[in-house]
Amino acid sequence: MNRRSFVLGGLTAGSLFALPGVARANPKYQQLLDTYLNSNAVDMAPLERLSSFGGSSVVEGDMQDEAHEIFWNKDGYIQKKGGIPKATAEFDVVIVGGGLAGLSAAYYLKGKKVLIIEGHNRFGGNAKSQVYGKSYAAMGSAYITLPDDGDEIDTFLKQTGLKKQFRKTDHDDETVIMNGKYVPGFWAGGTDIKNADQFKAAHEKFKEVWDNAYPEIPCWDNSSSGRAHFNSLDTISFTTWLQRELGDIHPHIMEYITLYCWSSFSASPDELSAAQALNFLTCDLAGIQVLPGGNGMIAEALFQDLKKRAGVTMVNQSFAVDIRSEGGKAVVCYKDATNTLVTVKAKHCIVANAKMVSKKVITGLSAEQNKAMSGIPYRAYLVANIFLKKKVPSKGYDLFSLDGVNPKNGYEDSKKRVFADVVYADWALKDQAEKSILTLYMPLPYDMAQQYLFVDNLHGKYVDRLKPRMTPALEGMGLTWADVQGVRLVRYGHSMPVGKVGGVASGLFERASATIDNCIHFANQDNWGNPCFETSFGSAIRVVEKI
Repeated sequence: MNRRSFVLGGLTAGSLFALPGVARANPKYQQLLDTYLNSNAVDMAPLERLSSFGGSSVVEGDMQDEAHEIFWNKDGYIQKKGGIPKATAEFDVVIVGGGLAGLSAAYYLKGKKVLIIEGHNRFGGNAKSQVYGKSYAAMGSAYITLPDDGDEIDTFLKQTGLKKQFRKTDHDDETVIMNGKYVPGFWAGGTDIKNADQFKAAHEKFKEVWDNAYPEIPCWDNSSSGRAHFNSLDTISFTTWLQRELGDIHPHIMEYITLYCWSSFSASPDELSAAQALNFLTCDLAGIQVLPGGNGMIAEALFQDLKKRAGVTMVNQSFAVDIRSEGGKAVVCYKDATNTLVTVKAKHCIVANAKMVSKKVITGLSAEQNKAMSGIPYRAYLVANIFLKKKVPSKGYDLFSLDGVNPKNGYEDSKKRVFADVVYADWALKDQAEKSILTLYMPLPYDMAQQYLFVDNLHGKYVDRLKPRMTPALEGMGLTWADVQGVRLVRYGHSMPVGKVGGVASGLFERASATIDNCIHFANQDNWGNPCFETSFGSAIRVVEKI
């Protein structure tokens, strides 16, 4: 069993159902919602169809907006709006957050009256995509790993028609960029052939963990042996584990691992628990699969299914202002796209956004749960898509950019390096696009980075940083910046929960995501501090099982 292949206490896709719905809605309100959905469905989709191939000077993704006033001055905001209005509609389930977790939960709530509330213009959360012609680009998360045949994720991918669209790869012959040069066979010692044995030994150690001692997340194995093994890895840092198991680590290996941790978690190996880091790295080395456009295409498939489904209402540009339990039901007040407060009731509410937001909007949260939510750190992230004027053949899928020196300081070194890895966006479609796109993952592996993401001219500032760093890699493809059509930049203020040392072993994440009064539930990657589709999906269907 691996991170991508979990058993949910005998749960199967066919068993995911809820009781017959008894939702009631004011006819005028429902008519308004139906009209709103039909008129905005294209603009709400996770996949954005670009009108032209090229860059943009407007930074996409998270924006500074009214939501900050809601979260930081909730009582004042509600008072200014005239108080919380009476409920005008009732649903079986209200889902707060239209990212992968929220959409996945809605997908399995078949036969239910469901309302999904999304704060941004487009659904998808950190998984959105853009396309022009056959040129696809991920705006956030990009891949999943290989599920076992017949497991929950494999079944889901078959049901949605996605399974046949993936392209698969492994890291056995991994290519990296070393000082602008493309070097294949990293784990065979490609960057230092004289010391190839060190690379092979490290790779074998990771394979051994994958085969025999894999730390499963979500960690639903509560047997004494299963949890004890996991906790033994969760209570030490990944750096400590590496030193213990590999001894004196080759600097290229350590640099690769540091950049991998930056890219996957926006955190350094000494911050991450060994369980979290090994859960990611060893599974990825075993194999990954990629859709053209990345994980935004999973969100797109979910969105398109839900859009057609009777009983499902999706609203965007809407923020939950207040969530509470009253009389065994969930009461949700949200600001809609017209800046009007709307209140609805439901048998259940699934809160599918970050806990740092949940703690601001849930009324009646216990002190213990509030403390647990406050104990989860989050990191910011940037993604850049470089649109090229010509087509270039993919040299691989995801290439880490090495300098030959292990970065030591998350703040200083990430500023100098700018990006951790380069993705050939056209790789998944086997280079069918007429023009190519390169996706750069630009983690900000230090606290409070989000405060720097809303400065004036952020786009120009980062393009200026990118140019000298990316020029050698472009030259390795036979290109210069004159061959760049433009750059699109996406920012995420708090997208990455940090799987810090002891987070799972201490019960922090489970306390933070505990169900409230059997009607307010949580489904998000930060249920386990493990930022990936599989954790979002797993937490979602576990909630549906409870409902």
